[in-house]
Amino acid sequence: MKIQYWFFITLLLVSSAISANDIAPPDPARLKSDWWSYFAPETPLSDEDLEKRVTATENQLKQIEKTLNANTRREILPSIIQLRELLVAYRTRRDEAAAAIKPLELSQESYTLEEVFSLQNIYLKLSSEVEYESSDIEWRRDLIAAERKQQSQRKVSYLEGSKTDADQLALGVAVMSSRLQMEIDLQDLNNRQSRLQLLLAQKAELQKELKDIARRLVFKEGDIKDWNNIRKQALDAAVRIRNESISDETGHVITEGDLAAQNRRVDTMRVMHRELRITSEELRADRAELVSKLIEQSTGKSEDPNIYKELLHTAEQRIDNIQPKKKYWKSSIEGINSVRVEQAETTGIKSGEEKIFRETAKLVSAIKKDINDVDHELELLTFTIVLSEKRMQLGESNFKRGWSLTLDYAGEAFENMRTVFVASLFEVNETPVTLLGLLRVIIIVLIAWAISRGARSAIKHLSEKRSSVSQSSIYALSRVIHYIILSLGVVIGLSSIGVDFTKFALLASALSIGIGFGLQTLVSNFVAGLIILFEKSMKVGDFVELESGITGEVQEINMRSTLITTNDNIDILVPNSEFINKNVTNWTMRDAFRRVHIKFGVAYGSDKNMVKKAVLEAADNVNWTLKSTGRRAPQVWLVNFGDSSLDFELVIWLKPEATKRPSAVQATYLWEIESKLTEYNIEIPFPQRDLHLRSGFESVPVMI
Repeated sequence: MKIQYWFFITLLLVSSAISANDIAPPDPARLKSDWWSYFAPETPLSDEDLEKRVTATENQLKQIEKTLNANTRREILPSIIQLRELLVAYRTRRDEAAAAIKPLELSQESYTLEEVFSLQNIYLKLSSEVEYESSDIEWRRDLIAAERKQQSQRKVSYLEGSKTDADQLALGVAVMSSRLQMEIDLQDLNNRQSRLQLLLAQKAELQKELKDIARRLVFKEGDIKDWNNIRKQALDAAVRIRNESISDETGHVITEGDLAAQNRRVDTMRVMHRELRITSEELRADRAELVSKLIEQSTGKSEDPNIYKELLHTAEQRIDNIQPKKKYWKSSIEGINSVRVEQAETTGIKSGEEKIFRETAKLVSAIKKDINDVDHELELLTFTIVLSEKRMQLGESNFKRGWSLTLDYAGEAFENMRTVFVASLFEVNETPVTLLGLLRVIIIVLIAWAISRGARSAIKHLSEKRSSVSQSSIYALSRVIHYIILSLGVVIGLSSIGVDFTKFALLASALSIGIGFGLQTLVSNFVAGLIILFEKSMKVGDFVELESGITGEVQEINMRSTLITTNDNIDILVPNSEFINKNVTNWTMRDAFRRVHIKFGVAYGSDKNMVKKAVLEAADNVNWTLKSTGRRAPQVWLVNFGDSSLDFELVIWLKPEATKRPSAVQATYLWEIESKLTEYNIEIPFPQRDLHLRSGFESVPVMI
């Protein structure tokens, strides 16, 4: 039984292996949805098996070629040949690996100047290759994404199946070709990514080596002479190029008369070509001078180290000055080149312009090379500056080195902040507005606010010395001065960033639209506040009663609202417009004296004269009562015959300090009145009711 079982398993494995190798290749006329698994199954194929399957597919395509008739052969045969070529390319690509990169020989104990600059050139080359590989990878990713979409669309069209046999065959060949092309591109992308990782690792390794290379830099005998010769050659080349006449490609010197007839664009390019060559030579001369001075400084042949620092500063300034020019050169040559290409594609090259067109193409190529040379020299000069600074720091003490680094970092931070602050945010009247400009506006407004505060303090101090001056007038004057100074500060601040107030009509129209849409309430409150200040219908210190019944003392009259403090020490902000549009009772507007009515009642049968005497004595006991004769003397009025009492009112005039305390006044006088009425045995009544029971309660049983 066991022998039969193992025989069956062995037979099954052998048959599966045979069937795996004998799978029929995909037929373009009858493709299945999983046809690609023939070339890429779940278990990866060996190189030998892949070679067999590619060969089997090629043989099948050859058989299909033999079945084509004359009509279909002319249309489909090129596509089949292309598919066969893609099969071979796919098999070849799978065997290819990422391009090898030569390893670097680093970690030497010392480096000469030639070796240092050689490493820097390698670093710049690696940086360029990394940039190129990165852009190429991004392009390939976009290409593969487009191929995936195209492959999906073709597969859908193929599976619809409503076509002739020839069309179905042609579409099947296209589906297989697009998938093979996508897989080839994927393999190329993987190789590119692997190469990019190697380049990045090598660049990081080289960068680390260059970072510490100043400490291991050594000089040879004759280095100063060699670099001085390099500087002299570069300066001589710059002078020679500057003295050259602008000529065409045949060597003919362009005169003023010729310039009038030539294409102005070509003339501009010739001048740019010469300027770039001069700039490249001057940068090379600056680098050579820096290196020679570095050798003198390191070997102790330089007497004044400050001269070398000034030279470093001059080189940094030259780099900063060239950067904007470099952007101009690049944008100009790109614009000229695009115009040239567009002209050639649309209108073509006219008769007689072949010479100019040919020279333009030659100049475009030369200027691109010149720009690359300037970029290269800029990078080398920047590296030389960094190398020199690090070399200078080696001979300094730890404290001095730390202090120099601190100053460098502080200067770099200041420059970065300066760059941020002077960057244009937007434009006003064609004037760029920067963060520094906005900060200047804020500072000007703060200064105006401080001046306003000082002016208000001075006015208050003067008013305290002169008691005859109305405090309400002083307050109104201080508020108006505050608004005027702040307005001037805002105008001056906005003018400093380019706001033109001479065009006030446009600003007023924009402001009117803003008021109509959202600032109406704010403006009405501001105007109402000005009216209150100038009209003096209400001033600081007045005791007012609003239409809602709120009472309190006016503390401040601001731009938008008025601050009122109630007797319960609650601060209430009331919009200024409410004092203009609604009824407001001002208890102390013209006169601080106020008359109040204190109501009370006594029992019927009480002596009225005794009541009057007792209540007047009670009023006299309160300090708030105005001790006066005539019309402002305290009075007692009998005002009503009530249901249970004779109703009286104590009518008194209060002193100014009691005017703003209505609740306390009412409570104090009632307290004294009750005390005096009790002293004179005058009864204060309270409501009484007699209860009368109707007859008929006799029938109700009484529970005992």
